[in-house]
Amino acid sequence: MIIVYSIFLYFFSIQLIKKSIKLLSKFSLIDYPGLRSNHKLPTPKGAGIILIPLIIISTLIILYLNKMLTINWILILGLCLFLSFVSFMDDIKSLSTSIRLLFHLIIVVSSLYLFKDDLISHINLFINTDTGPKSSLFIFLFIFLLVSLTWIWLINLYNFMDGMDGITTVQICSVALLTNFLSLFGKIGTEYQIFGLIIFTVFISFYKFNKSPAKVFLGDVGSISCGFLVGFIIVSNYLQDEIIIPFFIINMYYLLDSSITLISRLFQNKNIFEAHSSHFYQRIIRKGYSHKYVLDKIILLNVLLFLLALSSTKYPVFSILSSIIFSSLLLYFFQTRKKI
Repeated sequence: MIIVYSIFLYFFSIQLIKKSIKLLSKFSLIDYPGLRSNHKLPTPKGAGIILIPLIIISTLIILYLNKMLTINWILILGLCLFLSFVSFMDDIKSLSTSIRLLFHLIIVVSSLYLFKDDLISHINLFINTDTGPKSSLFIFLFIFLLVSLTWIWLINLYNFMDGMDGITTVQICSVALLTNFLSLFGKIGTEYQIFGLIIFTVFISFYKFNKSPAKVFLGDVGSISCGFLVGFIIVSNYLQDEIIIPFFIINMYYLLDSSITLISRLFQNKNIFEAHSSHFYQRIIRKGYSHKYVLDKIILLNVLLFLLALSSTKYPVFSILSSIIFSSLLLYFFQTRKKI
């Protein structure tokens, strides 16, 4: 059933995206090129307002039909929907950084609270049975805060990195495909096979319009929601099945590019929340290389990261070190290319 639904979903998504491009243009939701922009023509933005609800509704329907729908799935997807609407408002009228982060914090803390029992079980594995209640509470709150901040970082990481035709679409498709395969191999829950396939189907249909030259952009509503969903996949699967390394490997390029850029901007006393074009992939585009040229290199790396992510279930140290090396080599390649 899921295969048949995915085929229907692919073609249905294409039709919805076509209509959304016209509507976004009609309501003047346009991304105009600026000094830091990597595109040259005004382009409609905010397609995520179609894609994210489509993923959420499809997941709820298929999980329900397969008797896999739980209250946690309903609440998590509901929180994601709320986040997407807040982010869409940011696309329409820019919200302040403090307001955006406040909403991110509220939504992430609410989401993580749903996994409090799993979190407590994991914490109990690492603390001494003689630990007093105050110390146990402190440890719980510290880890809860650490996981929350990591999840918020992933949300904003996906937003920061969404600055080139097709890049976030390729990344979220890579994560979704990995999620599907890990479920097929029995490493994580069966429901993630459905979830991964739905995300992949919707975004592979979007790629038709988002590849270079892009006809429409995700907008904050899409990129931020993608970051939230990736965070949910990572956190839930670690707490439930202790699977985390494969997801970090598939996100290795994003993690390294964004983290190195962030640290560099901090050392230069620059506002890390201000729009910029300092990412490695942006630097090479500004040297005259096309979006397609850069994206092809990232796709090639992601294929390798995908294989390493799968192999990490047997060879974790080799796989994660290899992913760091290969991702770093691509960053070096982008950094050292000469202008054309």
